[in-house]
Amino acid sequence: LLDETIVLWAGEMGRTPHTPKVTETAGRDHHVNGYSVFMAGGGFKGGLAFGETDEFGNSVASDPVNIHDIHATLLHQMGIDHERLTYRHGGRDHRLTDVHGRILRDLIA
Repeated sequence: LLDETIVLWAGEMGRTPHTPKVTETAGRDHHVNGYSVFMAGGGFKGGLAFGETDEFGNSVASDPVNIHDIHATLLHQMGIDHERLTYRHGGRDHRLTDVHGRILRDLIA
């Protein structure tokens, strides 16, 4: 079943590893450059960690990935060409992966 099913878990962003705020209830800020996504099944390699941040978790150190890349890879695994899939909005066609999406082939078994 897992060979034919993709399991994806992700949040819309990560959290900063530290915060400049001083109050005890401030929490941590949104962090778009460091976050986790879990993908399993559907032809993805198992036991793989892809990409990394610097030692403080502030900046991307290797293999940067954006949401368009994740979408392109998921669509590829479902047999859909992300460069041809469009939706109509505001009188023109748009791609889910915009013009930036690339298939993350290192994740595919």
